[in-house]
Amino acid sequence: MANVKTRLGDTELVSLDAGRFPYDGGAMFGGVPKVIWGNLTPVDEFNRIILTLSPLLIRSGSRSIVVDVGYGSRHTEKDLKIWGFDPAITVVTALAAEGLRPSDIDTVILTHLHADHAAGSTSDGENGVEPAFPNARYIANEVEWEAANNPDARSAAAYRPDDFVPLERAGLLDFVGDSHDVGDGVSVGRTGGHTAGHMAVYVDTGARKAVYPADLVPTRHHVRVPYIAGVDLFPLEVIESKKKMLTQAAAEDWVVILDHDVAGNIGRIVQDGKGRFAFRDAEA
Repeated sequence: MANVKTRLGDTELVSLDAGRFPYDGGAMFGGVPKVIWGNLTPVDEFNRIILTLSPLLIRSGSRSIVVDVGYGSRHTEKDLKIWGFDPAITVVTALAAEGLRPSDIDTVILTHLHADHAAGSTSDGENGVEPAFPNARYIANEVEWEAANNPDARSAAAYRPDDFVPLERAGLLDFVGDSHDVGDGVSVGRTGGHTAGHMAVYVDTGARKAVYPADLVPTRHHVRVPYIAGVDLFPLEVIESKKKMLTQAAAEDWVVILDHDVAGNIGRIVQDGKGRFAFRDAEA
């Protein structure tokens, strides 16, 4: 894969290629039977599907904002065996393809603190684990921070404190509530659902809007409202937040940028006469 770009006026949106990884299809589709989801996306002999790691780069004026950061460079052989991603492909290599270094990024928005979205926040330095984007302010939801630092038994394996605690120690982490204006037409809003403090990111240029729903809608197949991942902690909240977002996205023709879809991450939402949503690729 490669980085894929689109524009909203003077704002450039880049779906970054930070790699891909195999993931259990049953976990991704929850209560949807394999006889259905197995026809939607390729599946291997271990019942795994391929997901992308697709952070979002927002370039507006002099600002360079990154939304989510993938697995990054801090990992063990066990990590590679379990998750199966290529350690040579990261958000840093994706940014380099856009002519950017980590020091060029002024803001990092973390939609939530799971490893596949937040691990790239830090890297190994001479003095231990340190922020990977040294000049950036990192933004995280205050509810998510509490949940990540005090996880229940179901959530504990998804959070790694070294991915995000060093950001607070370095004084680079800003906590936000249910909504927050990042500036330059960029804002965040808590959706909940996937995790307690999960956020979506919105871009509004005045003429048109875009949304990065993160793991509220991880792939094009999850625009179907009942399709809820088995790893979503608050499934009824997913339904309500998803319906609200997709209804508005379809009505106002938003650009929608997904985070995990191997078939393509940039498109729009359409709704048929029965109220069912579908994802249409930007090229279509």
